[in-house]
Amino acid sequence: MFFFKRIFLPALFLILLINGGCDKGIEPRPTDEIPGFSGRITFIGAWPDSIQRTHIVVFDSLLEQANDFNVFNLKFVSGEIPYGVPYYDFDSRDSAYVPIVPGTFSYIAVIQQQKKDLSFNRNDWTVAGIYYINGDTTHPAQLTIPEKTLVKNVNIWCDFNNPPPQPPLVR
Repeated sequence: MFFFKRIFLPALFLILLINGGCDKGIEPRPTDEIPGFSGRITFIGAWPDSIQRTHIVVFDSLLEQANDFNVFNLKFVSGEIPYGVPYYDFDSRDSAYVPIVPGTFSYIAVIQQQKKDLSFNRNDWTVAGIYYINGDTTHPAQLTIPEKTLVKNVNIWCDFNNPPPQPPLVR
C-alpha cells in the first residue's frame, strides 16, 4: 500500500501532466468531421388524420422487389418529423434511429406510418415523398455522402394529393 500511495499515484499524476492529460477525453468529434446530409422536406396538401409517425429513410438499393426491403438494405432512419408541419428543415447528424455513414445510396424517402411505435415492417409504411433531382420524377436520385462531408440541399416534396409510387409490399 505504501508503494501505491507514495510512489505510483504521484508518478501517474506526473505522467498525465507531462502528456497533457487525456487529450480531450470523450469530447465529441467536430461536427465538420461527421458525414451526413441536410435539406428541406416540403409537405403539400392536408396531412392524413391517421398518420402517427413520419421519418426520412435511406436504402442502399432501390426497393424494386418485396425482398429489397430488409434490415441489411436500410441505412438510415431519421428522428421523428412533427405532425402537420408545412415544411421541415433537417440535418441527418441531429438525430437518427439508424445513423448514416459515407456511401452511395439509391433510395431516399419520407415515410409515414399509422402505428404509434416505430415499425421496420414495410407493410406499416406509406411513402409520402422520394428524393428526386433535376425535376426527374421517373427514377429516385442517388445520394453520395463522402467522408467528413455534409451534403446539402437534399430536398424532398411530399404531395399528399399526388403520392409517389409505392414500393412492393412484403407478402
